[in-house]
Amino acid sequence: MKQCVRVTSLFIVFSLVVGISYGQVFDSVLRKLDTQFPQEKLYLQFDKSAYNPGETIWFKAYLLSSNYPSDISHTIYAELVNEDGKVIEKKNAPVFRYCAASSFELPTDLSGSAVYVRAYTRWMLNFDSSFLFVKGFPLIGAKKKSAKAVAAQQAYAVQFFPEGGDLIESVPSRVAFKAIDQNGYPIPVTGEIQDSKGKVVADFKSVHDGMGFFRFTPQPGEEYKSKWKDVKGQSHETILPAIMKDGATIETNSVESGIQFIVRRPATQQTDNQYQLVAQMQQQLVYRAKVNLSAKTEVSAILPIENLASGILQLTLFTNDGKPIAERIVFVNKQDYYFITDLNAAAKNFSPRAKNVLQINVPDTIIGSLSVAVTDADINPAIRDDDDIFSSVLLTSDIKGYVHHPAYYFASDADSVSAHLDLVMMTNGWRRFKWEEVLAGHWPLIKFKPDNYLAIEGSIRGLNKNDLKTRDISAILQPKNGGKQIVSIPIEQDGRFELPDLLFFDSLKLFYQLNDDKDKVLTSRANFDISSNLMREFVSVPIPKSKDLYILRPDSITMMKSRLAAQKYLDQQRKVQTLAAVEVTAKQKSAKQKLEEKYTSGLFSGDGNTFVPDDDPSALGAQDVFTYLQGKVAGLQISTVGGQVSLTWRGGSPSLFLDEMQQQDPSLLQSTPMSNVALIKVFRPPFMGAMGGGSGGAIAVYTKKGGASNQDIKGLDFVNIAGYSPIKEFYSPDYEMDPAADKNDYRTTLYWNPYLLTDKANRKILLTFFNNDVTKKIRVVIEGMNADGKLTRMEKIFQ
Repeated sequence: MKQCVRVTSLFIVFSLVVGISYGQVFDSVLRKLDTQFPQEKLYLQFDKSAYNPGETIWFKAYLLSSNYPSDISHTIYAELVNEDGKVIEKKNAPVFRYCAASSFELPTDLSGSAVYVRAYTRWMLNFDSSFLFVKGFPLIGAKKKSAKAVAAQQAYAVQFFPEGGDLIESVPSRVAFKAIDQNGYPIPVTGEIQDSKGKVVADFKSVHDGMGFFRFTPQPGEEYKSKWKDVKGQSHETILPAIMKDGATIETNSVESGIQFIVRRPATQQTDNQYQLVAQMQQQLVYRAKVNLSAKTEVSAILPIENLASGILQLTLFTNDGKPIAERIVFVNKQDYYFITDLNAAAKNFSPRAKNVLQINVPDTIIGSLSVAVTDADINPAIRDDDDIFSSVLLTSDIKGYVHHPAYYFASDADSVSAHLDLVMMTNGWRRFKWEEVLAGHWPLIKFKPDNYLAIEGSIRGLNKNDLKTRDISAILQPKNGGKQIVSIPIEQDGRFELPDLLFFDSLKLFYQLNDDKDKVLTSRANFDISSNLMREFVSVPIPKSKDLYILRPDSITMMKSRLAAQKYLDQQRKVQTLAAVEVTAKQKSAKQKLEEKYTSGLFSGDGNTFVPDDDPSALGAQDVFTYLQGKVAGLQISTVGGQVSLTWRGGSPSLFLDEMQQQDPSLLQSTPMSNVALIKVFRPPFMGAMGGGSGGAIAVYTKKGGASNQDIKGLDFVNIAGYSPIKEFYSPDYEMDPAADKNDYRTTLYWNPYLLTDKANRKILLTFFNNDVTKKIRVVIEGMNADGKLTRMEKIFQ
């Protein structure tokens, strides 16, 4: 379940004697968290940043654990939620190469000012629900709620955060602050710190998004307050946190050789001044030091970072008996978290319905997965410093609190940006686990096991062990799009059974009975409880209120353009649907197109080499589908030795499907008579519809559907089994093939492709799409991740 550890642990002793007992405890606690309770996170890329009722939300999901591709879960769940917290629609999708994709259809009568997408895996539900991915979108052109809106009263506040956690008597301290309004948005602020006699001991002024810091040394017996002015020049007072008599502080600074940390204590402190400093990153111990302050009030050292990856590092100072007394999080930025993606327009033409070609180059040879969205830049403009794949994966998914304009912190490697990011670290906290809880042995309660791919599972009641002894379930699987597969399902002694590792969309019928059951005597007596392993319940947690702050609304002109474009598009769709209902003549589809519509579904309806044996005389002399395909597909190598088939394509082995059910053994396809084969589709590597990502491509064989092939099978009981959510194909017209395919074209998303896969043999990608009738400027956004957990993002405007 857990991947190999990729962060090198550094155990550094800071004195002659190591605290062995608690040193081992910290190590074992983190090791247990890492191996038994690994955390997953999701990032979703969307085609646009705002939507109208009736439009489609397209998305691509990236699944990570410890900031690397996750191999824990193989199914993701996504929910469309309205602003009242009601789940409108739910989707599930298989994870291939750590990614998944799907879409939501926004109802045309959807009301309110916002809509949310929430995504998670079943495994993520075992932990803090605030880690579930949530993204809010402005809902443009929707009917507003009838309830009268209550204007929020304007209010301002300043929060103070002593570095390490506490202010301690006579210990020099650095104090960060954050100034916000009633909505949590940052405001600029200036002020001063006064003691109980009104003496000014420090001045402060925000330097970035309401944040800043100041230094001062708290004195014994004093109380401190701040006097500050808001954006309107009005004066306020805020009391600083109470001063502690004993304890220790920790201060950190980024230096060329690593992270400098300084531990301080008051000179009058008489308690045991032995401490341990523990640093962890993504639940992995990376540093441990014994800090001896018996003879000194201050000690400093360097925590080396050359073997650490980029991300949030948590430093915690413990007393010798294991009590955490100070904590600081630091962002380690090695500039090693990304790979380069080049984007150029190979052909650019913004005339109505003109052809455009984009060229994407990925110099890296490591296997990667990209998604690309091409939209009308006037309707979907870039929003300054919105959350993106860098800021979400490395920052906002791991800390408490709202981060304003998170992408800003990854837009530049300037020292000023790094300093501003450190202010975010000082005014927020790590939230993945609490040291106090895990050191006390309070571990997360695991209610949900990680999802594998689809499984049919169930139990039998009403029969005893002797009735079930040596019996199996004889079953026939019949997907909704047709075809059949005969399987045998073993039964455990307690009556439970499972058929794992399936992959189908929409639904299938399972016809069943016990084997060797003459006249169905036992089958009729038994009660069968059969279903798929997909979650059926909704997540019963509210949308966090802070997520409202992430909704960045377009300006009024952009919203007007979006609303008008959406209205034209929906009006055109209604006309098309009306015409389709009354037209008696239409352009004839080819026999091959009709067969594909009849047999294929989901990812199998995508581009591939399609063969119809009944229309090919060479099929008459073929012994089986493999001899038929020999020499027909460039690069596909098929050989038969001693009756055993061997297939290779670009160094991999093609995945095999019979009626869209994946087969591990080629013999089932080999034994299918050619006279019973209706259609064969061959997909070039990689094929995302196969388990593991289909790096060797895929061969899908479809058997002929008889007149009654989709009817109930006589004499057998059956149950409908839910599969993965059907995949909607993004509509991209080809105006070279059919210049009048659409009477009016008002699409705002011109192209969406979540399945761009790269490797050492595929580093150059050409994408072709056609303009609509009105767009003069396009925005292209590419995001992605490779097998090493490196991220990429490229955004360009073409006009």
